[in-house]
Parts: sequence; C-alpha cells; structure tokens
Amino acid sequence: MTGALRKVEVSVRTCTAGMSLWREPSFRRLFAVSRPVFCAVLFAIAAAVVPAGDAAAQVWPAKPVRLVVPFSPGAITDILARLVADKLGPRLGQPVVTEYKPGAGGSVGAKFVADSPPDGYTVLIASHPGFTTAPALSKDPGFDPVRDFTPVTGLVKFYMLLGVHPSVPTKNLQEFVTYAKARPGKLNYGTPGVGMPHHLAMELLMQTAGIELVHVPYKGGALATQDLIAGRVQVMFGSWGIFGQHVQSGRLKAVGASGVARMYQAPDIRTIAEQGYPSFDVWSWIGLLAPAGTPPEVVARLAQEAQLIVAMPEIKERVLKFGMESMPGTSPAAFAEQVKTDVAAWGKIIRDANIKPE
Repeated sequence: MTGALRKVEVSVRTCTAGMSLWREPSFRRLFAVSRPVFCAVLFAIAAAVVPAGDAAAQVWPAKPVRLVVPFSPGAITDILARLVADKLGPRLGQPVVTEYKPGAGGSVGAKFVADSPPDGYTVLIASHPGFTTAPALSKDPGFDPVRDFTPVTGLVKFYMLLGVHPSVPTKNLQEFVTYAKARPGKLNYGTPGVGMPHHLAMELLMQTAGIELVHVPYKGGALATQDLIAGRVQVMFGSWGIFGQHVQSGRLKAVGASGVARMYQAPDIRTIAEQGYPSFDVWSWIGLLAPAGTPPEVVARLAQEAQLIVAMPEIKERVLKFGMESMPGTSPAAFAEQVKTDVAAWGKIIRDANIKPE
C-alpha cells in the first residue's frame, strides 16, 4: 500500500469512528463544537497517526538520491553504478548521484550507508563476496551485512573460469585434480588478494577435491594474470573479462567454470559441477542495498526501477561484454535471502580454510 492510500484509509476510519460518537447527544453536550470543526480535528488526528515511513514514501524522492560506490573510480562496480544511475535518475524524476567512499575493501562505504538515515536517499551498490564476507575477514568491519541493511535487488552476477598454464599437462578438471594430488604443495595458485572471490573459490575447490595448492596473493588481478601467463603460478580462477582473450589465444587453458550453469560467454567450457563435483557452485553478484529500516514502499520502488533497467537490451549487452549477466526479476525478499545464505556459507568456508581476519 502506498503512503497516500494508507493516509486516506486511516483518515476514513478515524472520521467514521468519530462521527459515530457525534451522533450521541451526551457527546455533543460535552464537546460543544460544530460538526465541520469536529471533522477537521478528526482528519488532523488521522494525519498524525499515519506512520512516518508512509509519509516519507508518499513524497519520495523529493531530492537527489546518492548511490554510494565503496571502491575507487574505474572498478567494475563503479562502471555498473554509473550505468544504473544514468537510467535510474530520469525514471525517479530526481538525479541519482554516484558518490565514492573507498577503503578497507569496501567496508568504509558500507559503514557509511549503514549509518545513514533510512529514508531512501542513500543507497549502496555492493558486491559479493566482499560485502558478505566482511564479518569473517575483518576483526571490525563496522557493519553487519544482514542486520544493518535492507536488500533492494541484485543487478548482475558473474562466474569464473579455472585457468591453468599451458605447461600443465591437463585438458579437463579430472586430469588437473589427478595431477595436483600427485604433487601436494608443489603447484602455486594466484589471486588478486586474500579474501577475494578467486581466493575463496580456490579454497572451496581444494576442500571439495582434496588437493593442496600454495596461495600466492597479488595486488590486483592484472598482476596475478600476468604471472599465470608467464608460468610463475600454475593455476588461477579469473573472470571472463580478464581470462577470455587469453583462453581464446591459447595462452591459457580453461579446465572448468565455477557455476552450476555454463557461462554465457563460454558455453563450450564445462562447469566444475559437471565434472564430478555437483555441489560446487561459485558465483558473485553486484546489487543494491539500503540502510535497515528504509520504508518498504521506497525499497519496492527502487527494486522495480532497477530491475527494469538491468532488463534493458542495451544494459544487458553492456554487462555481457564485461563477463557478467543481468539479474532482472530479483525481488527484495529473494535478494535478502541470498545475502543471508552467502554470509553463512562463505563464513564457514573462510573458517574451514583457517583464513584469519585482518
């Protein structure tokens, strides 16, 4: 129910109840006021008892909306934020301004939004697993991803490829697992950093397949990929946006994809789930979240408009080029459940891998 409809409903109920009292002679003798004045008082009372959230939702948005990007400009989250903001502003009738709050792997921006008023004017664009794994990877991230936020909707999702250097004599995942088991602790895997999706995916693969690899963290995916191509590390998870051209050129071999479903960009590469590990399903998302307590009407409007945007053909085409896929139709309730599931599942993986909070 919208704020306007809620206000009408409360007004009608209050006035109806009041006028039934007006019909009692004893009541009219006690309150010697005219009928028009009495009804005006009733409507004022009705306006006062309408919940504040309904009143806020009735006029939202009445000013620009801030879309907080918790990373530096140029990151994939930033690119997506600007794509969404450009379309969302005209649909809401107010500017949607991207605002950068980088630091601590996204925690600075997330805490800023968590501490903001829950009025719909400050929204976070966050990514999994960084947002959902913050409590397990940081001693004090400054926010709780479940308690402090109202999930709005997922925007995009993306899978990763398991790439190996051509010198590794394997054509598929089974051969790689056999090769790795024969050389425990002898093969190195690269990542863009501790706690990144690439790192957590490999930790899950090691736990699932029973192999032992050595982690070599880098400061960014580009450096890690360069060393994989050079053979200084032998294996690594990477996105299609980074790995795609190297797989197509033969500088890397892709022996599996991380999701249950095959990647849109690489439909001929079998998933890890297809190759003997059916429970292996690793994918990341980028989505919108508002501070906890944001009025449901505002959340619903934001979700509706964002879902329509990511379903636009030009947006779907753009995100596919980045190795991602749109997530239209993701309701606030479904997205909230996804966040809860990811916080619990990846927290366990981190603990089982003995990855210590920093």
